[in-house]
Amino acid sequence: MVRREARAWVTLLAVLVAFAAGGVAAYLYFKPAPVAPTRPNGSEAVPPTRVAALGRIQPVGGVVPVYGPPGDRIAEMRPLSPGDTLKAGDVIAVLASRDIRAAEVKVAEVQLAEAKAAVSAATEAGAKKIEAAEAEVAQALAGEKADLTALDAKAGLVVKQRDAAARQRGRLDAARADGARIAAEDIDKVQLLIDQAETELAATAAAREKAVATYAGSRAAAEARVKAAGAELAEAEARAPVKSGDEKLKVAKKALELATLTAPIDGVVLRVAGRTGQPTGAGEPVLQMAALAEMVVVVEVYESDVDRLSGWVKAGPVPVEVTHPALPRALKGTVRTDADVARMIARNQVFPLGPREDADRRVVEVTARLDAESAPLAARFVGLQVTATFAPAR
Repeated sequence: MVRREARAWVTLLAVLVAFAAGGVAAYLYFKPAPVAPTRPNGSEAVPPTRVAALGRIQPVGGVVPVYGPPGDRIAEMRPLSPGDTLKAGDVIAVLASRDIRAAEVKVAEVQLAEAKAAVSAATEAGAKKIEAAEAEVAQALAGEKADLTALDAKAGLVVKQRDAAARQRGRLDAARADGARIAAEDIDKVQLLIDQAETELAATAAAREKAVATYAGSRAAAEARVKAAGAELAEAEARAPVKSGDEKLKVAKKALELATLTAPIDGVVLRVAGRTGQPTGAGEPVLQMAALAEMVVVVEVYESDVDRLSGWVKAGPVPVEVTHPALPRALKGTVRTDADVARMIARNQVFPLGPREDADRRVVEVTARLDAESAPLAARFVGLQVTATFAPAR
C-alpha cells in the first residue's frame, strides 16, 4: 500500500515536471523574435546623415493610358506587344463605329454642298434683281435729267419771247405817247403774245415740278427695289444652313477621328489590354505607354524627414541611391532643386512589405531624376517599388 502511494507521488511529480518543461518550450517557441528598429516607412534605421524611404520608378511624363469611348467596340486591334515603339498619331485600334462615322461625314459633306449651292443660286438671282433695280434707278436719273433740261430750255425760250413781246409793247406805248397813231389791234396782239408767254412759262414750270416729283418717286421706288433685292439675298443666304453645315461637318470629322485610336505621344508600349471584339469604355485602358528616355523615382519621404532633406536640397543637388533585389545594380539619381519636393503631406501610396510594417503613413513626395546611365535600366522596371536613400552632397 505504501509502495503504491510512493509510485503515485512519483508519477504526479513527473507529470508536473513535464508540464513545466512544455510550458518553457512553448514560451521560447512562440516568443516574438527581436527585430531591428525600423523607420515608419518600412526602411531600416539609418544614421542622421541619411534619409531612406520607399518610392516607385516611373517615367518623367508618367504612364499614359489610351482609352476608347464608352459604348463602342474594337473592330480591329493592331498587333502590338510590350516594348514596341510608337510615334504620336500611329494607329492602335479601329473601332466598330468608324463606318458609321465615315457615312456621317459624307452626309454632312452633301448637306454642306447643297447649302452652298442654294446660296450660290440665291446670290445669282439676287444679283440679277439688284442689277435690274439699279438699271431702273439709272434710267430714272437719265430720264429726269433729259426732261428737266428740255423743260428748262423751253422755259428759257418762253422767257425770251415774253421779254421780246414786252419790249415791243413798250415801244408801241412810247410811240403812242409821242403822238403816233398806233392801232389798238396792234397793241392787243403784242399783249396777247406777252400773255401767251406768261401762260406757257407757268405751264412749263408746273410741268417741271411734276417731272421732278414723278422722277423722285420712280427713283425712290427703284432704290427700294434694290434694297428689297438685297434683303431677299441676305434672307436666302441666312436660310441656307452653310455655317451650321460647316460646323456639323467639323464635328462629324472629329467623331470619325475618334473612331480610330492613335498613340497620343512618342513612346514605348508598356501593356496591351485591348483585343479585337472587346467593348471600350469599361474602365480599363486599351493600351498603356510612356516615353522612357527620362526616368524618375517618386519617393514618399516620411514627414519628419522632409525638413532635413529640404535643407540639403537648398544647399545643392542631393544624390540618391535606388535599390531593390530585382535590380541588377543600384541606380543613381539626383534631387535637383527644392521644386522637386512637394508642398503637401498626403497618405502614402507605396506600402512596405511585412505584417508588422506601418501601412498608414503621412509622407511628402520627392522626385529624384535618374542619371543617363540608370535611366535605360529603370525603363525596364516601370512601377517597381524601391528603396531610395538620400545623403547630402559632399
